[in-house]
Amino acid sequence: MATVAHANAVKSLNKSSGRRRFVFKTFSQRLEEIEIDVYKSLDNVKSEPSEGSSFFKDCLIEWRELNTAEDFISYYEEIMPLVQTLPLVLLNKEILFSKLVSRLQMKARLSLEPILRLIAALSRDLLEDFVPFLPRVVDSLVSLLKSGADREAEIIEQIFSSWSYIMMYLQKYLIRDIRHVLK
Repeated sequence: MATVAHANAVKSLNKSSGRRRFVFKTFSQRLEEIEIDVYKSLDNVKSEPSEGSSFFKDCLIEWRELNTAEDFISYYEEIMPLVQTLPLVLLNKEILFSKLVSRLQMKARLSLEPILRLIAALSRDLLEDFVPFLPRVVDSLVSLLKSGADREAEIIEQIFSSWSYIMMYLQKYLIRDIRHVLK
């Protein structure tokens, strides 16, 4: 007889030595395997954006090649004219941020990873100017988790990874007013 634990089991790649390539893992087992360390990440982290560009635009172009979800493609086409240079990103920061946050929904599940990475890239471009957006980021992430993302280990990992990058990029600005940040 199947139990709730069996119903929540998901077929996952077996990382241990053994014959079986795929094994069923429960949600809690998948959560335990999440490991986030942005300082020792294998992702290619550039110290400077491409010439005449921004980290946001570079990230947008990279994810356009990797993600073909309809929701993300429509976002890309809508936003690309607004991010051609860093001054344009700074000028359009409110529009860019609002459109990013509005797409943090479970119905756009396939676009969540690039959207979360773009939020982190925007924080890297804006630096201190991004600090006022933090409460809205937190509210949006909490709303996303309440709408069902809390049951998806991959999405939880993406959320924590994005948040870790944001904190890494903004740490020297956040330390200045730590009381406000912790509220």
